[in-house]
Amino acid sequence: MGWAETVETFLAGLHSPRTQARYRAALSEFAAWYEQAFAEKPDPALLTDLEVRDYVAHLQAVRRLSPSSIHLRLAALRGLLKSLGRTLRVRGPRMQKPPVRSLSARELGRLLAAAEGEGWIEKRNVALLALMAKAGLRVGEVIALERTDMELNARSGWALVRSGKGNKARRVPLNAEVRRALQEYLACRPDFPTQRLFVSRTGAPLSARDVQRLVGALARRARLEGKVTPHVLRHTFATRLLERGADIATVAAILGHESIAATSRYLHPSEARLAEAVEGV
Repeated sequence: MGWAETVETFLAGLHSPRTQARYRAALSEFAAWYEQAFAEKPDPALLTDLEVRDYVAHLQAVRRLSPSSIHLRLAALRGLLKSLGRTLRVRGPRMQKPPVRSLSARELGRLLAAAEGEGWIEKRNVALLALMAKAGLRVGEVIALERTDMELNARSGWALVRSGKGNKARRVPLNAEVRRALQEYLACRPDFPTQRLFVSRTGAPLSARDVQRLVGALARRARLEGKVTPHVLRHTFATRLLERGADIATVAAILGHESIAATSRYLHPSEARLAEAVEGV
């Protein structure tokens, strides 16, 4: 059975019309490249890993396709050969995760300014933002905090995170700005019958969705561009720590990462950092 017949038989066995269409286009592209490269139609029964690697090199160097586009084409070829009982041992290019977004010092300052006010709700909002952007807590960790988890002294402070990822507890250091925000909030927080630190106007514990909506609303009030989420604030904290010279193991411990590899996502340099690095060279 030739290339066209083999392809049609393979595609007929796929249930998704969208996958059929995408794989059909991908396999057609491959057949056209193969004929141009080798002056004959591809034979799926004889197709080699070396030929497919040449194709991947063509997609990368000549067509400059993204890793995801190349993986789609390899998936089509891999599926075709699998339908014949064959195995394609060719790996696509490594998928690059996009750089982690973080706020600049100006953006973070505007966000905090947008939250300020004299009422206890405003004090609560500033304390919430401070714990995520200046202590690196996850949104789930923040909403689970209880009043007794706070240790606030004149020159030091700690937050006991009991519900960290993987149910692992850790103590997170709090700088002077975070301590001040928490002290101002606790001084005017109504005495609701709950130990949860952060509550709504009615005294109910805040949910993760409540905090996400709040951060989004404050970002719009601060006229910040792009989507700002609680996780962006955590990213901001990690990025600023690394830029100030903190070692990656320390940052991983503060963030509660089990693996330093997870923390390495924050190592990307900003454009401003790149420009500063070459200045005066």
